Amino acid sequence: MLSSRLIYKLKSPLLALKNRPKILYTTFSSPKLVQDDVKARQEKLEEERIRAELTSMDKKPSQNWILEPYVKLMRLNKLAPFWLVYWPGAWGILGAASYLNTHPDFYMLALFGIGGLAMRTAGCIVNDIWDKNYDNKVERTKDRPLASGQIAIPAALGLLGLNLSVALSTLLQLNLTTQVLGACCLFPVAIYPAAKRFTNWPQAVLGATFSWGALMGWSAIVCSNLPQDANILSFLPAVFLYFGCINWTLFYDTIYAFQDIKFDKKLGLKSSAMAIEKRPVPWLMGFSSLCMTNLALFGWMTGQEPIYYMSLGLAAAHFVKQMAFVNLKSPESCAKQFRSNNTLGAIVTFGLLASLLIK
Repeated sequence: MLSSRLIYKLKSPLLALKNRPKILYTTFSSPKLVQDDVKARQEKLEEERIRAELTSMDKKPSQNWILEPYVKLMRLNKLAPFWLVYWPGAWGILGAASYLNTHPDFYMLALFGIGGLAMRTAGCIVNDIWDKNYDNKVERTKDRPLASGQIAIPAALGLLGLNLSVALSTLLQLNLTTQVLGACCLFPVAIYPAAKRFTNWPQAVLGATFSWGALMGWSAIVCSNLPQDANILSFLPAVFLYFGCINWTLFYDTIYAFQDIKFDKKLGLKSSAMAIEKRPVPWLMGFSSLCMTNLALFGWMTGQEPIYYMSLGLAAAHFVKQMAFVNLKSPESCAKQFRSNNTLGAIVTFGLLASLLIK
């Protein structure tokens, strides 16, 4: 009996120790580690939000017909960028007519529309061939026909050849100077997709490409009506128009590039959106101001009527509206303001046409 009591007394402290409540010990991380963890979670949530927004933007019912991948490859389902290619050429044609005090050439405007559409689709195909292995890693572009494997490279090259043939057929109907300018345009079209790999300003290369129509439109009219020795000096107004259009492209395509900025950083690609990310508003104001200044000089040199300058006032207000309402962290907002630049293009075109008809 005594021995059992002794054993119990010896065991009781051990039993008490065994049955005591468990204490949870918290390991406190340093403030920097906690801050980094919160930042990483916020970035992940932001990326998921962008992915969801981009997915909802592209949610359209599939037609499930055999030509659908080819239509998407040529971007015929998204014509807003085509008009952005078309406006500089139209401005060059209408401005040249005003400069020479002649009637607007509607045939030339239509011809540039056909050629512009063909070159735009050709540029899209070249871009998708270059970016095939990048597009499938970016939410907005992962479903493109080449990136998703719906179309093979040989078929894309065949379609490229067809579009270039259409563009060539329109180019051959223009004068020799314009034909030479058109041939020179192939170089920036070909190198633009590669520009995002070696410069922070691929949008400048795109601007030089998209705005080329301003020089060609001017040349198509002026070089067909003036003697050869007067052609060189007569190109000065077109140069101001060209630089104005380049700055316009820098404005709207920089906004467009903000859609993919997070994905581009991960893939090691570059864009003007990254270059101005910390101070976007002053840069966008600079691009729009240079655009307006060059368009005003172009108007002065081509003898435009007051209605043209009124249209420039409306265009300037449109620039302000875009900067006021765009949310550079929202892909949907960026895409909306990008597309709205066609309104600006139409306003300036109206001003040029109305000025020409008033004369």
